[in-house]
Amino acid sequence: MKSVQCFLILSMLLLSFNFPNEEPVSVNFDTNPSGNERIKAMNRSYEIELMNLINTYRAENGLKTLRIQPSLMLASRYHAADMANENYFDHATHNRIHGRLERGVSTFKRIKQFYSGFANTENLGAGYYSPEAVFKGWVDSPGHNVNLLNESATHMGVGFYQTDHSEYQRYWVFVSSID
Repeated sequence: MKSVQCFLILSMLLLSFNFPNEEPVSVNFDTNPSGNERIKAMNRSYEIELMNLINTYRAENGLKTLRIQPSLMLASRYHAADMANENYFDHATHNRIHGRLERGVSTFKRIKQFYSGFANTENLGAGYYSPEAVFKGWVDSPGHNVNLLNESATHMGVGFYQTDHSEYQRYWVFVSSID
């Protein structure tokens, strides 16, 4: 009986683990996002670890921790996947038109497609191989660090996407908001 229970628990754990997907997702990145795009977590444990690092850092600096906002998670995952699939690194969305990348919507217009509140910061990272590495990169960068320690922020979303089909391979997005 115990072996059956152990097998069921191990099976559920393995099925819930998100293995990286090296194939491009089935979302059309050639247009600006509508807000209906749903990018599944590629590595939920990376996202959770990054959010924990951010909240621990905020608490160490006397700030309130940020709550997870599902719409900001969707916006962050979308942008990470868009940058990876279209092979660019920029806050603004880019679209491939006739084989060329062209600037699409701005940062906060893109986020607004997914989230009706007031998003107030965005940090991007590319090429970092772990949540600790991208977090350290942001802490060591004055502008990014200001975003992490934004006193007015109340909520956050993060996104991670990985593919071998782009220059930096790993893309990270952090967005905070005021609710």
